[in-house]
Amino acid sequence: MIALTGATGKVGRELVAALKAAGAEFKVVSRDPMRAAAALGGVSAVSGDFERPDSLAPALEGADKAFLLPPTDPAQTAWETSFIAAAHKAGVGHVVKLSVAGAAKDTPVRIGRWHHAGEEALKASSLKWTMLQPSFFHQNFLGNVQTIRAQGAFYGAMGTGKVSMVDARDIAAVAAAALTKPGHEGKTYILATGAYTYAEAAEVFSKGLGRKVSYIDVGPEKARESMVAGGLPGWYADALLELFAAVRAGHVGATSPDVEKVLGRAPLSLARWVSDFRGSFE
Repeated sequence: MIALTGATGKVGRELVAALKAAGAEFKVVSRDPMRAAAALGGVSAVSGDFERPDSLAPALEGADKAFLLPPTDPAQTAWETSFIAAAHKAGVGHVVKLSVAGAAKDTPVRIGRWHHAGEEALKASSLKWTMLQPSFFHQNFLGNVQTIRAQGAFYGAMGTGKVSMVDARDIAAVAAAALTKPGHEGKTYILATGAYTYAEAAEVFSKGLGRKVSYIDVGPEKARESMVAGGLPGWYADALLELFAAVRAGHVGATSPDVEKVLGRAPLSLARWVSDFRGSFE
């Protein structure tokens, strides 16, 4: 039995689909299990909430493997530590953690520091582990649907730095392999399959949609104003600005062959993703 957290997010939904296709036995751990079950097509769902640590061990009971995908939050490290303790208590033997590319103790990007702390807590436990370190998701471009539709443009603060990217469907496929097949314990996989400047990504969109799409760089200050005006908490906007600064400095463009090594096939390209999701932008 596999227990999944974060099942209704970009990666989680794809992982549910991958596990269904594989015929794997799994359950979803959610703060609102009825809503999660309905959203994911009637899967088995149980109540469990990172903000209620006592709820986690009962939710994980009966699972021998678990997928750890915590919400991005300043409390993330504490939540992951509680989850690891709960997994041990419930008898889970192997945890696959969704981390982030560039996770490190000394990175200037706080999200990377938080994930590094979670990785270290998992490695220090008695549990078997697999770390997945994805880069920017292709699916993140869905946040630009409105401006691409209306203006033929998307905005950001990436400058001319390259951004390594990966399709969430590939992340899910690697996660499913780690959860259902032997040989992935003690491995860290960097999931970054293509690198583009945002201007180059706009060219991919232009070709895939058959019309001109432009990238407009607005700089960090304007980007923060827009994110906060859109409802993002200030701390989250600041965390993303740290990432954008790393992109502009040329630190976020490295790619890895790990997706192809694990899956035995070529990774899904940004062009393929634009083609598959073309209807969302029209």
